[in-house]
Amino acid sequence: MPPAPTAPRRLTLDDAGFPLAEGQPLELPPKERAVLALLLRRHPSVVSKHDFAAAAWGGDMSDESLARCISRLRRALGPLGWQVASVYGTGYRLDAMAPVAADSPPGTSAAHPRLAPATQARPATVDAYLHARQLAQQRTPVAVARAIGLLRALVDQEPGYTPASVALADALGAAIGWGQLPTGPAVDEGLGVLDRAAAIDPDTPGLHSARGSLLDVAWRFDEAAAAHARALARGPHDPDTLLMHARHLLMRGEAEHAVRQLRAALALSPHTPLLRMTLARALVQAGRGAEAVAEADAARDDHPGQLLLAAFSLAIRAMAAPGPELEAPAWRLADGADTPPFVWTVLSFVLARLDRRDAALDIIDAALICSRTSSGEATLYAAPLACLGDTDRAAALLQQAADDGCGMLAMVLRDPAHAGWLPGHPVGRALLMRVFGAPAG
Repeated sequence: MPPAPTAPRRLTLDDAGFPLAEGQPLELPPKERAVLALLLRRHPSVVSKHDFAAAAWGGDMSDESLARCISRLRRALGPLGWQVASVYGTGYRLDAMAPVAADSPPGTSAAHPRLAPATQARPATVDAYLHARQLAQQRTPVAVARAIGLLRALVDQEPGYTPASVALADALGAAIGWGQLPTGPAVDEGLGVLDRAAAIDPDTPGLHSARGSLLDVAWRFDEAAAAHARALARGPHDPDTLLMHARHLLMRGEAEHAVRQLRAALALSPHTPLLRMTLARALVQAGRGAEAVAEADAARDDHPGQLLLAAFSLAIRAMAAPGPELEAPAWRLADGADTPPFVWTVLSFVLARLDRRDAALDIIDAALICSRTSSGEATLYAAPLACLGDTDRAAALLQQAADDGCGMLAMVLRDPAHAGWLPGHPVGRALLMRVFGAPAG
Protein backbone atom coordinates (compact mmCIF):
# COMPACT_ATOMS: atom_id res chain seq x y z
CA MET A 1 0.00 0.00 0.00
CA PRO A 2 1.43 3.43 -0.88
CA PRO A 3 2.24 5.63 2.11
CA ALA A 4 -0.17 8.35 3.12
CA PRO A 5 0.66 11.81 1.79
CA THR A 6 1.94 14.47 4.15
CA ALA A 7 -1.72 15.53 4.66
CA PRO A 8 -5.04 13.88 3.65
CA ARG A 9 -6.44 15.13 0.34
CA ARG A 10 -9.72 17.08 0.52
CA LEU A 11 -12.68 14.82 -0.33
CA THR A 12 -16.03 16.35 -1.33
CA LEU A 13 -19.15 15.56 -3.35
CA ASP A 14 -20.27 17.41 -6.47
CA ASP A 15 -23.86 18.52 -7.07
CA ALA A 16 -24.72 15.08 -8.49
CA GLY A 17 -23.26 13.27 -5.46
CA PHE A 18 -20.06 12.08 -7.19
CA PRO A 19 -16.91 11.95 -4.97
CA LEU A 20 -14.12 14.43 -5.72
CA ALA A 21 -10.50 14.57 -4.50
CA GLU A 22 -9.19 18.14 -4.46
CA GLY A 23 -12.01 19.01 -6.85
CA GLN A 24 -11.17 16.25 -9.35
CA PRO A 25 -13.55 13.29 -9.97
CA LEU A 26 -12.50 9.97 -8.48
CA GLU A 27 -12.69 7.10 -10.95
CA LEU A 28 -14.55 4.42 -8.98
CA PRO A 29 -16.93 1.60 -9.91
CA PRO A 30 -20.59 2.35 -9.15
CA LYS A 31 -20.85 0.50 -5.83
CA GLU A 32 -17.58 1.90 -4.47
CA ARG A 33 -18.71 5.36 -5.57
CA ALA A 34 -22.06 4.99 -3.77
CA VAL A 35 -20.41 3.64 -0.61
CA LEU A 36 -17.87 6.50 -0.51
CA ALA A 37 -20.60 9.06 -1.12
CA LEU A 38 -22.55 7.74 1.85
CA LEU A 39 -19.43 7.72 4.05
CA LEU A 40 -18.72 11.33 3.09
CA ARG A 41 -22.28 12.47 3.80
CA ARG A 42 -22.22 10.83 7.24
CA HIS A 43 -18.59 11.70 8.10
CA PRO A 44 -17.37 11.41 10.84
CA SER A 45 -20.23 9.14 11.95
CA VAL A 46 -20.44 5.37 11.49
CA VAL A 47 -22.55 4.06 8.59
CA SER A 48 -24.47 0.85 9.24
CA LYS A 49 -24.50 -2.17 6.95
CA HIS A 50 -28.24 -1.69 6.51
CA ASP A 51 -27.68 1.83 5.16
CA PHE A 52 -24.99 0.63 2.75
CA ALA A 53 -27.33 -2.08 1.49
CA ALA A 54 -30.07 0.46 0.83
CA ALA A 55 -27.80 3.02 -0.83
CA ALA A 56 -25.67 0.81 -3.09
CA TRP A 57 -27.34 -2.61 -3.39
CA GLY A 58 -31.01 -1.80 -3.40
CA GLY A 59 -31.47 -3.59 -0.09
CA ASP A 60 -30.10 -7.03 -1.08
CA MET A 61 -26.45 -7.25 0.08
CA SER A 62 -24.28 -9.94 1.66
CA ASP A 63 -21.59 -9.15 4.23
CA GLU A 64 -19.00 -10.59 1.85
CA SER A 65 -20.08 -8.25 -0.97
CA LEU A 66 -19.74 -5.24 1.30
CA ALA A 67 -16.34 -6.44 2.59
CA ARG A 68 -15.02 -6.77 -0.98
CA CYS A 69 -16.31 -3.30 -1.85
CA ILE A 70 -14.74 -1.77 1.27
CA SER A 71 -11.43 -3.51 0.52
CA ARG A 72 -11.32 -2.03 -2.99
CA LEU A 73 -12.27 1.37 -1.65
CA ARG A 74 -9.48 1.23 0.92
CA ARG A 75 -6.93 0.64 -1.84
CA ALA A 76 -8.24 3.65 -3.72
CA LEU A 77 -8.30 5.96 -0.70
CA GLY A 78 -4.99 4.96 0.92
CA PRO A 79 -2.81 7.08 -1.40
CA LEU A 80 -5.14 10.02 -0.71
CA GLY A 81 -4.58 9.83 3.03
CA TRP A 82 -7.92 8.27 4.00
CA GLN A 83 -8.96 4.92 5.42
CA VAL A 84 -12.24 3.11 5.98
CA ALA A 85 -12.26 1.86 9.56
CA SER A 86 -14.48 -1.05 10.57
CA VAL A 87 -16.50 -0.66 13.76
CA TYR A 88 -17.34 -4.17 14.93
CA GLY A 89 -21.04 -4.94 15.08
CA THR A 90 -21.99 -1.52 13.69
CA GLY A 91 -20.54 -0.67 10.29
CA TYR A 92 -17.77 1.49 8.80
CA ARG A 93 -16.43 5.02 9.24
CA LEU A 94 -14.27 7.25 7.07
CA ASP A 95 -11.11 8.41 8.88
CA ALA A 96 -8.12 10.50 7.92
CA MET A 97 -4.85 8.57 8.09
CA ALA A 98 -1.95 9.82 10.19
CA PRO A 99 0.26 11.81 7.82
CA VAL A 100 3.80 10.75 7.01
CA ALA A 101 6.31 13.42 8.01
CA ALA A 102 8.09 15.05 5.12
CA ASP A 103 11.48 14.20 6.62
CA SER A 104 10.69 10.52 7.29
CA PRO A 105 13.49 8.19 6.16
CA PRO A 106 12.95 6.62 2.74
CA GLY A 107 11.31 3.22 2.97
CA THR A 108 9.87 3.84 6.45
CA SER A 109 6.49 2.34 5.59
CA ALA A 110 7.84 -0.15 3.05
CA ALA A 111 9.70 -2.11 5.72
CA HIS A 112 6.43 -3.47 7.12
CA PRO A 113 3.96 -3.55 4.22
CA ARG A 114 1.70 -6.05 5.99
CA LEU A 115 1.07 -3.80 8.95
CA ALA A 116 -0.29 -0.75 7.12
CA PRO A 117 -3.49 -2.43 5.84
CA ALA A 118 -3.83 -4.35 9.10
CA THR A 119 -4.26 -1.09 11.02
CA GLN A 120 -7.39 -0.15 9.04
CA ALA A 121 -9.82 -1.57 11.58
CA ARG A 122 -11.16 -0.74 15.00
CA PRO A 123 -8.43 -0.61 17.71
CA ALA A 124 -9.54 -3.79 19.48
CA THR A 125 -9.35 -5.74 16.20
CA VAL A 126 -5.88 -4.42 15.43
CA ASP A 127 -4.71 -5.17 18.97
CA ALA A 128 -5.98 -8.77 18.78
CA TYR A 129 -4.31 -9.23 15.39
CA LEU A 130 -0.94 -7.83 16.50
CA HIS A 131 -0.99 -9.88 19.71
CA ALA A 132 -1.77 -13.10 17.82
CA ARG A 133 0.84 -12.32 15.17
CA GLN A 134 3.48 -11.77 17.84
CA LEU A 135 2.55 -15.07 19.50
CA ALA A 136 2.79 -16.94 16.20
CA GLN A 137 6.22 -15.48 15.51
CA GLN A 138 7.53 -17.01 18.74
CA ARG A 139 7.16 -20.39 16.99
CA THR A 140 6.81 -22.33 20.25
CA PRO A 141 3.93 -24.86 20.46
CA VAL A 142 2.15 -23.11 23.34
CA ALA A 143 2.37 -19.66 21.72
CA VAL A 144 1.28 -20.97 18.32
CA ALA A 145 -1.74 -22.75 19.81
CA ARG A 146 -2.82 -19.56 21.54
CA ALA A 147 -2.37 -17.56 18.33
CA ILE A 148 -4.55 -19.99 16.38
CA GLY A 149 -7.36 -19.69 18.92
CA LEU A 150 -7.28 -15.89 18.81
CA LEU A 151 -7.09 -15.74 15.02
CA ARG A 152 -9.89 -18.26 14.44
CA ALA A 153 -12.13 -16.14 16.64
CA LEU A 154 -11.07 -12.96 14.85
CA VAL A 155 -11.73 -14.44 11.40
CA ASP A 156 -15.16 -15.64 12.52
CA GLN A 157 -16.05 -12.25 13.99
CA GLU A 158 -14.70 -10.14 11.12
CA PRO A 159 -14.44 -12.18 7.91
CA GLY A 160 -13.69 -9.03 5.93
CA TYR A 161 -10.53 -8.36 7.96
CA THR A 162 -8.26 -10.35 5.66
CA PRO A 163 -4.92 -9.75 7.45
CA ALA A 164 -6.21 -12.07 10.20
CA SER A 165 -6.80 -14.80 7.60
CA VAL A 166 -3.18 -14.58 6.44
CA ALA A 167 -1.93 -14.67 10.02
CA LEU A 168 -4.15 -17.69 10.77
CA ALA A 169 -2.76 -19.58 7.77
CA ASP A 170 0.78 -18.79 8.93
CA ALA A 171 0.02 -20.02 12.45
CA LEU A 172 -1.60 -23.21 11.15
CA GLY A 173 1.57 -23.89 9.18
CA ALA A 174 3.65 -23.52 12.34
CA ALA A 175 1.34 -25.86 14.26
CA ILE A 176 1.55 -28.45 11.50
CA GLY A 177 5.31 -28.15 11.74
CA TRP A 178 5.29 -29.05 15.41
CA GLY A 179 2.91 -31.96 14.83
CA GLN A 180 0.21 -30.22 16.90
CA LEU A 181 -2.40 -30.59 14.15
CA PRO A 182 -2.97 -33.30 11.54
CA THR A 183 -1.39 -32.11 8.31
CA GLY A 184 -4.17 -32.78 5.82
CA PRO A 185 -7.09 -31.14 7.65
CA ALA A 186 -4.97 -28.22 8.87
CA VAL A 187 -3.57 -27.51 5.39
CA ASP A 188 -7.10 -27.68 3.98
CA GLU A 189 -8.30 -25.26 6.67
CA GLY A 190 -5.48 -22.83 5.93
CA LEU A 191 -5.91 -22.95 2.16
CA GLY A 192 -9.67 -22.48 2.57
CA VAL A 193 -9.13 -19.43 4.80
CA LEU A 194 -6.78 -17.96 2.19
CA ASP A 195 -9.22 -18.67 -0.65
CA ARG A 196 -11.98 -16.83 1.18
CA ALA A 197 -9.66 -13.91 1.94
CA ALA A 198 -8.59 -13.76 -1.72
CA ALA A 199 -12.24 -13.59 -2.79
CA ILE A 200 -12.68 -10.53 -0.55
CA ASP A 201 -9.36 -8.81 -1.23
CA PRO A 202 -6.97 -10.51 -3.67
CA ASP A 203 -4.32 -7.88 -2.91
CA THR A 204 -4.07 -8.68 0.80
CA PRO A 205 -0.33 -8.71 1.63
CA GLY A 206 1.00 -12.17 2.40
CA LEU A 207 -1.68 -14.28 0.70
CA HIS A 208 0.71 -16.05 -1.67
CA SER A 209 3.58 -16.54 0.76
CA ALA A 210 1.19 -17.99 3.36
CA ARG A 211 -0.08 -20.40 0.73
CA GLY A 212 3.49 -21.34 -0.16
CA SER A 213 4.36 -22.02 3.48
CA LEU A 214 1.33 -24.26 3.94
CA LEU A 215 2.29 -26.22 0.85
CA ASP A 216 5.86 -26.50 2.16
CA VAL A 217 4.76 -28.16 5.41
CA ALA A 218 2.63 -30.53 3.32
CA TRP A 219 5.85 -31.37 1.34
CA ARG A 220 4.24 -30.09 -1.88
CA PHE A 221 7.38 -28.20 -2.81
CA ASP A 222 6.77 -27.60 -6.51
CA GLU A 223 3.38 -26.01 -5.81
CA ALA A 224 4.97 -24.07 -2.97
CA ALA A 225 7.69 -22.74 -5.26
CA ALA A 226 5.07 -21.31 -7.62
CA ALA A 227 3.25 -19.63 -4.73
CA HIS A 228 6.47 -18.13 -3.38
CA ALA A 229 7.33 -16.83 -6.85
CA ARG A 230 3.97 -15.06 -7.01
CA ALA A 231 4.55 -13.64 -3.53
CA LEU A 232 7.97 -12.27 -4.48
CA ALA A 233 6.56 -10.70 -7.63
CA ARG A 234 3.96 -8.86 -5.56
CA GLY A 235 6.08 -8.01 -2.51
CA PRO A 236 9.81 -8.22 -3.24
CA HIS A 237 10.57 -5.94 -0.28
CA ASP A 238 8.32 -7.60 2.31
CA PRO A 239 10.46 -9.12 5.10
CA ASP A 240 7.87 -11.81 5.87
CA THR A 241 7.70 -12.85 2.21
CA LEU A 242 11.50 -13.09 2.06
CA LEU A 243 11.59 -15.11 5.29
CA MET A 244 9.03 -17.64 4.10
CA HIS A 245 10.77 -18.03 0.77
CA ALA A 246 14.07 -18.55 2.60
CA ARG A 247 12.54 -21.34 4.67
CA HIS A 248 11.32 -22.93 1.44
CA LEU A 249 14.85 -22.70 0.04
CA LEU A 250 16.31 -24.35 3.16
CA MET A 251 13.88 -27.24 2.79
CA ARG A 252 14.98 -27.58 -0.82
CA GLY A 253 18.65 -27.62 0.23
CA GLU A 254 19.46 -24.19 -1.27
CA ALA A 255 21.14 -22.69 1.78
CA GLU A 256 23.26 -20.04 0.04
CA HIS A 257 20.22 -18.63 -1.77
CA ALA A 258 18.37 -18.60 1.54
CA VAL A 259 21.19 -16.63 3.16
CA ARG A 260 20.91 -13.94 0.49
CA GLN A 261 17.14 -13.67 0.95
CA LEU A 262 17.46 -13.43 4.72
CA ARG A 263 20.14 -10.75 4.57
CA ALA A 264 17.84 -8.73 2.32
CA ALA A 265 14.99 -9.19 4.80
CA LEU A 266 17.19 -8.13 7.74
CA ALA A 267 18.17 -4.96 5.92
CA LEU A 268 14.47 -4.08 5.91
CA SER A 269 13.63 -5.32 9.42
CA PRO A 270 16.86 -5.55 11.45
CA HIS A 271 15.28 -6.19 14.87
CA THR A 272 13.07 -9.16 14.02
CA PRO A 273 14.51 -12.10 16.00
CA LEU A 274 12.99 -14.83 13.84
CA LEU A 275 14.77 -13.43 10.78
CA ARG A 276 18.15 -13.46 12.48
CA MET A 277 17.57 -16.93 13.94
CA THR A 278 16.66 -18.30 10.53
CA LEU A 279 19.73 -16.63 9.02
CA ALA A 280 21.93 -18.29 11.63
CA ARG A 281 20.37 -21.65 10.78
CA ALA A 282 20.90 -21.02 7.05
CA LEU A 283 24.55 -20.12 7.60
CA VAL A 284 25.15 -23.35 9.52
CA GLN A 285 23.46 -25.30 6.75
CA ALA A 286 25.72 -23.49 4.26
CA GLY A 287 28.82 -24.48 6.25
CA ARG A 288 29.53 -20.95 7.52
CA GLY A 289 29.63 -21.67 11.25
CA ALA A 290 31.46 -18.57 12.50
CA GLU A 291 28.98 -16.26 10.77
CA ALA A 292 26.11 -18.32 12.17
CA VAL A 293 27.39 -17.87 15.72
CA ALA A 294 27.69 -14.12 15.19
CA GLU A 295 24.08 -13.86 13.97
CA ALA A 296 22.69 -16.02 16.79
CA ASP A 297 24.57 -13.96 19.38
CA ALA A 298 23.31 -10.74 17.77
CA ALA A 299 19.70 -11.94 18.05
CA ARG A 300 20.23 -12.81 21.72
CA ASP A 301 21.93 -9.48 22.52
CA ASP A 302 19.27 -7.46 20.68
CA HIS A 303 16.52 -9.03 22.83
CA PRO A 304 18.01 -9.52 26.30
CA GLY A 305 16.19 -11.80 28.68
CA GLN A 306 14.49 -13.96 26.04
CA LEU A 307 15.07 -17.60 26.96
CA LEU A 308 14.41 -18.88 23.44
CA LEU A 309 17.14 -16.70 21.94
CA ALA A 310 19.63 -17.59 24.65
CA ALA A 311 18.95 -21.29 24.05
CA PHE A 312 19.20 -20.88 20.28
CA SER A 313 22.55 -19.12 20.59
CA LEU A 314 23.93 -22.00 22.63
CA ALA A 315 22.61 -24.55 20.13
CA ILE A 316 24.31 -22.78 17.22
CA ARG A 317 27.57 -22.55 19.17
CA ALA A 318 27.36 -26.25 20.04
CA MET A 319 26.90 -27.04 16.36
CA ALA A 320 29.61 -24.74 15.00
CA ALA A 321 32.20 -24.58 17.80
CA PRO A 322 31.49 -26.92 20.75
CA GLY A 323 33.54 -26.32 23.86
CA PRO A 324 33.34 -27.09 27.60
CA GLU A 325 32.43 -23.47 28.37
CA LEU A 326 28.95 -24.15 26.94
CA GLU A 327 27.90 -26.69 29.56
CA ALA A 328 27.30 -24.40 32.55
CA PRO A 329 25.12 -21.85 30.68
CA ALA A 330 23.23 -24.73 29.08
CA TRP A 331 22.35 -26.17 32.48
CA ARG A 332 21.35 -22.71 33.72
CA LEU A 333 18.70 -22.60 31.00
CA ALA A 334 16.86 -25.36 32.86
CA ASP A 335 16.70 -23.45 36.16
CA GLY A 336 13.14 -22.70 37.18
CA ALA A 337 9.93 -24.48 38.01
CA ASP A 338 8.42 -24.60 34.52
CA THR A 339 11.16 -25.20 31.97
CA PRO A 340 9.81 -25.06 28.39
CA PRO A 341 10.39 -28.13 26.20
CA PHE A 342 12.80 -26.43 23.77
CA VAL A 343 15.30 -25.93 26.62
CA TRP A 344 15.64 -29.68 27.11
CA THR A 345 16.30 -30.26 23.41
CA VAL A 346 19.05 -27.63 23.43
CA LEU A 347 20.56 -28.89 26.67
CA SER A 348 20.65 -32.49 25.42
CA PHE A 349 22.26 -31.36 22.15
CA VAL A 350 24.93 -29.31 23.94
CA LEU A 351 25.71 -32.26 26.24
CA ALA A 352 25.85 -34.65 23.28
CA ARG A 353 28.25 -32.38 21.39
CA LEU A 354 30.44 -32.31 24.52
CA ASP A 355 30.31 -36.13 24.68
CA ARG A 356 28.42 -36.11 27.99
CA ARG A 357 26.58 -39.25 26.94
CA ASP A 358 24.86 -40.32 30.15
CA ALA A 359 23.59 -36.85 31.02
CA ALA A 360 22.30 -36.29 27.48
CA LEU A 361 20.52 -39.67 27.39
CA ASP A 362 18.87 -39.03 30.76
CA ILE A 363 17.25 -35.90 29.33
CA ILE A 364 16.31 -37.54 26.03
CA ASP A 365 14.75 -40.57 27.72
CA ALA A 366 12.75 -38.43 30.11
CA ALA A 367 11.42 -36.24 27.29
CA LEU A 368 10.47 -39.09 24.98
CA ILE A 369 8.46 -40.99 27.58
CA CYS A 370 6.41 -37.84 28.26
CA SER A 371 2.97 -38.13 26.66
CA ARG A 372 2.91 -34.39 25.96
CA THR A 373 5.91 -34.55 23.62
CA SER A 374 4.58 -34.28 20.06
CA SER A 375 6.21 -36.09 17.16
CA GLY A 376 7.50 -32.73 15.94
CA GLU A 377 9.18 -31.98 19.25
CA ALA A 378 10.56 -35.53 19.36
CA THR A 379 12.38 -35.02 16.05
CA LEU A 380 14.56 -32.41 17.75
CA TYR A 381 16.08 -35.18 19.87
CA ALA A 382 17.28 -36.97 16.72
CA ALA A 383 20.23 -34.56 16.46
CA PRO A 384 21.70 -35.30 19.92
CA LEU A 385 21.09 -39.02 19.39
CA ALA A 386 22.94 -38.88 16.07
CA CYS A 387 25.80 -37.00 17.74
CA LEU A 388 26.01 -39.86 20.28
CA GLY A 389 26.15 -42.41 17.44
CA ASP A 390 22.67 -43.84 18.04
CA THR A 391 21.51 -43.28 14.47
CA ASP A 392 18.98 -46.13 14.54
CA ARG A 393 17.09 -44.49 17.37
CA ALA A 394 17.37 -41.10 15.67
CA ALA A 395 16.01 -42.63 12.47
CA ALA A 396 13.08 -44.13 14.36
CA LEU A 397 12.08 -40.69 15.67
CA LEU A 398 12.26 -39.22 12.19
CA GLN A 399 10.28 -42.14 10.77
CA GLN A 400 7.51 -41.63 13.33
CA ALA A 401 7.32 -37.95 12.41
CA ALA A 402 7.03 -38.89 8.73
CA ASP A 403 4.25 -41.35 9.50
CA ASP A 404 2.44 -38.58 11.42
CA GLY A 405 2.87 -36.17 8.51
CA CYS A 406 4.84 -33.77 10.71
CA GLY A 407 5.47 -30.66 8.62
CA MET A 408 8.70 -29.56 10.30
CA LEU A 409 10.38 -32.82 9.28
CA ALA A 410 11.55 -31.23 6.03
CA MET A 411 13.60 -28.68 7.99
CA VAL A 412 14.82 -31.29 10.47
CA LEU A 413 16.10 -33.54 7.70
CA ARG A 414 18.19 -30.61 6.41
CA ASP A 415 19.78 -30.12 9.85
CA PRO A 416 23.58 -30.28 9.43
CA ALA A 417 23.67 -32.73 12.35
CA HIS A 418 22.08 -35.30 10.03
CA ALA A 419 24.06 -34.60 6.86
CA GLY A 420 26.79 -37.12 7.62
CA TRP A 421 24.67 -40.17 8.39
CA LEU A 422 21.17 -39.78 6.96
CA PRO A 423 21.88 -40.50 3.26
CA GLY A 424 23.76 -43.67 4.19
CA HIS A 425 21.18 -45.07 6.59
CA PRO A 426 18.42 -47.26 5.07
CA VAL A 427 15.65 -45.46 6.95
CA GLY A 428 17.31 -42.11 6.24
CA ARG A 429 17.50 -42.73 2.50
CA ALA A 430 13.84 -43.75 2.43
CA LEU A 431 12.84 -40.63 4.35
CA LEU A 432 14.76 -38.33 2.01
CA MET A 433 13.03 -39.97 -0.95
CA ARG A 434 9.64 -39.76 0.73
CA VAL A 435 9.87 -36.09 1.69
CA PHE A 436 12.03 -34.61 -1.09
CA GLY A 437 11.84 -37.19 -3.87
CA ALA A 438 15.64 -37.55 -3.81
CA PRO A 439 18.11 -39.36 -1.54
CA ALA A 440 20.13 -36.21 -0.84
CA GLY A 441 20.50 -32.64 -2.03
